[in-house]
Amino acid sequence: MPHETWQSTAEDVRLGSEPFSELCRKVVLCITEDWFALSHFRPLIAVLREVARSVVVVTRSSGRLGEIEALGARVIDFDFRRASSHPLREAQSAWALARVLEAEDPDVVHLVAMKPVVLGGLALKLIGAAHVVAHMTGLGLLAFGEGQLLRLYRGAALRLIASMLRRPSSFLLVENPDDLALLRAGGVDPGARFTILGGAGVDAEAFPALPQPRNAVPVAAFVGRMIRPKGVDVLVAASDRLKQQAVPIRLELYGDTDAANPEAVPSAELSAWCAQGDARWFGHVEDVREVWRRADIFVLPARNREGMPRALLEAAASARALVVTDVPGCRHFVRHGVEGFVVAPEDPDALAVALERLARDADLRRRMGEAARLRLLQGFTEVHVKQSLRAAYAAMLRNSPGS
Repeated sequence: MPHETWQSTAEDVRLGSEPFSELCRKVVLCITEDWFALSHFRPLIAVLREVARSVVVVTRSSGRLGEIEALGARVIDFDFRRASSHPLREAQSAWALARVLEAEDPDVVHLVAMKPVVLGGLALKLIGAAHVVAHMTGLGLLAFGEGQLLRLYRGAALRLIASMLRRPSSFLLVENPDDLALLRAGGVDPGARFTILGGAGVDAEAFPALPQPRNAVPVAAFVGRMIRPKGVDVLVAASDRLKQQAVPIRLELYGDTDAANPEAVPSAELSAWCAQGDARWFGHVEDVREVWRRADIFVLPARNREGMPRALLEAAASARALVVTDVPGCRHFVRHGVEGFVVAPEDPDALAVALERLARDADLRRRMGEAARLRLLQGFTEVHVKQSLRAAYAAMLRNSPGS
């Protein structure tokens, strides 16, 4: 298996003679944004509905709370203030979250991504909880960022997470082994109470292998938020080099600018980049499968560590060749020369060379796309992730008093 996980058994569905729901009355799931819950965590919500009699999702509304309710969860609108790291505002948010958790009185608090993990950790110091799951989809400011304030934030966050995960009724979920190693190096040691998931999981039937497009000029597509850590500017620079060398390739960008993120690329700047590098920016796409019906190559030139990018997994499921940078998450799926190419981050020349090789060799694109699909089926599907989540909850709930 390409990732470390608990093995699912019959005991994962029933603990001894008791079903999950007899041991877990309520789970509160904290996620920054409703769109993030819907794009990445439908499989998680489905498993939590098996595990608990009641699931409550605490998230900020962008107008899609009703879609989460349709999945069988109750929803509470809460602003996690993703763009903020000011200590006073963080303390106010943690206090407000503590009041929500106190009113809900859950058996498990499941915190997804860095901001909810930090705020949830602070809130739980005020009110406590029977069980807590720290679900890291990437390490954000724990892994990068400069300046004295960020260093203080990083140190305080690591101490907080370490304190939370010292409890025997806690559990850690990460998406790649490098994130686990970085947390351990920072003093966070969950012992054996962790699972390395294969990302958020992709439905291999909903994302079938697609035939290679018949483009006269191959298309390389980037799918993701238009933020600087994703390396969009590096990709545009590589595209400009390819244009100067008359390499037959087109670059297409899909995704929003994510204005709530302090690293967002302004629309005007992005449009100027595209004009310079002969790229096209399409913005948000409703059905990403349409991208992979027309595009030949997936590209993600991330500057920093990723968790396990869902866009990468969707492209792999669609049997597309992959070009990524040598950062955590990306390098744990793509093997250089097998599913695609792995190049150094912030190196537009190396990125251009990899894209040129694929642009000029349709058979290589096909072979790498087939390998990417096979890689996905070996441990990164929605089925695999659900099995790992069930097993993680079984392991955690065994530590319940009287279980």
